[in-house]
Amino acid sequence: MKDRNDTKGGNAWEDAPMGNMKIELQPESTGLVIVDMQVEGCERHGPGVKPVIGNIRRLLDRFRAVNGKIIHVQSVRTKDHPEFTVFGRPYGLLLGSPGADFVEELQPLPGEKVVQKTSHDCFYKTSMEAVLEKLDLRTCRDKVVVTGIGSSNCVYHAVIGFHIRNYYSIVPEDCIHGVHPQSQPFALHQFRSGAYNFNVTVTHSDDLQFASESLPLQRASAS
Repeated sequence: MKDRNDTKGGNAWEDAPMGNMKIELQPESTGLVIVDMQVEGCERHGPGVKPVIGNIRRLLDRFRAVNGKIIHVQSVRTKDHPEFTVFGRPYGLLLGSPGADFVEELQPLPGEKVVQKTSHDCFYKTSMEAVLEKLDLRTCRDKVVVTGIGSSNCVYHAVIGFHIRNYYSIVPEDCIHGVHPQSQPFALHQFRSGAYNFNVTVTHSDDLQFASESLPLQRASAS
């Protein structure tokens, strides 16, 4: 890898290409976590997020087809949040506002879990651990497939949260998106590093396979 301070000729965090691996999933021991796929956030990410929405939707449909365990993470704020009152950020993702709602393609269905959070961390002062327990997703045993935005903040914190709680985390790189050009290469580099790669795997959504899916999936072309 290049020195991270050397930005000439490409992204400083870009890793050498790595081959993807097939990963077999069992519905009873795998959760799909969809992070912050909300109207306001996706608008901020621009047109580049549209293919990611489609990729997540296809993966979501596959989990639904096998009665998989699905968790939608929703970032919300109230007007007295320190981001606004202390640090002066403009209001955003206000609880109950249209911008805080999930994008149309990824609306939760009845019975699917929603975890609301008020920071980048989907575990901090949230119901995430209670939801995992209710879904019988166990540490040191089960897998979570983490998708969503943004790759170097909310998705990153979610993956690290699962990592330090000893879940096997899977990150399909076609199902996450960063708002800045270096966000995604940085996050993927971290996930592939020796600090995390013993229980964090970066792959492609088409390399995830349920045993009940009889035919190999045809990888969608990049948009």
